[in-house]
Amino acid sequence: MRYIDVETVSFTNSAGRSVAVKEMREPKGQQAWFSIDLAGRQWLDEIASQDDVYGRGGESMAHKIFDHNRERIVDAGFDLGKLKTLEIPL
Repeated sequence: MRYIDVETVSFTNSAGRSVAVKEMREPKGQQAWFSIDLAGRQWLDEIASQDDVYGRGGESMAHKIFDHNRERIVDAGFDLGKLKTLEIPL
């Protein structure tokens, strides 16, 4: 659903076939709610579903955590084990 408003464009791959793809979606700026300490290697959906984050069924909100912390996650090579904290957006 979060890609529904993103424009679909045509892309020609190396084999000369044209395929429909979505343009890049700009993440919405969100206010940080609080920060959590990371304990070792965790997945974002595990973090999102914790009772003190978004709660049971909150796995679908993992994209909000990624979008909000995207620069730090990319700088860490997508290895959450290298991060000590993550900000949780509203």
